[in-house]
Amino acid sequence: MIQFLILGLLKKKPGAYGYELLADMENNYFEFFLNFTKGSFYYNLQQLAEKQLIEKIVDDANDKREKNRYVLTAAGEAAFEKQFAHYGGQNKPITFPFYTPLLFTDQVEPAQMRELLQSQIAQTKEKIQAIEAALNTATNLQPMFIKMMANSKRHHEVNLEWLQEQLAEGIQ
Repeated sequence: MIQFLILGLLKKKPGAYGYELLADMENNYFEFFLNFTKGSFYYNLQQLAEKQLIEKIVDDANDKREKNRYVLTAAGEAAFEKQFAHYGGQNKPITFPFYTPLLFTDQVEPAQMRELLQSQIAQTKEKIQAIEAALNTATNLQPMFIKMMANSKRHHEVNLEWLQEQLAEGIQ
């Protein structure tokens, strides 16, 4: 998925430096939808270059943070189109690691479950607040991304309600 995002960003911004693309991912809150680090970003950028899906253009200007600009190759354009169709056609279940331990609530003490639920509630509230902060402070987000973030927030709100119900009922 990181490679698809890089291809898409380069399609929008040909000739960008790697740090510009990474900054775009960070400034546009892509971490709400995908886990990535600076290291994983640059690793995937390198992989795309090795696969000849992007081309490095060396910029010899001494005042630059980075010397490499990147553009999509014809193969990169084709890969973007293929991945767009692939990822756009998927509808996988939402995975929430916390659900799996719930299958074994009868194997742990009720106090341990209460602690876990309280922790999940706190983390979910933090996610909701982070999304709200992003939506309230970001000025250059694409309209579709704003809709995606609002939808994500609503998912977290529903999850929060459910977690709070489980805590109130004393999980069984």
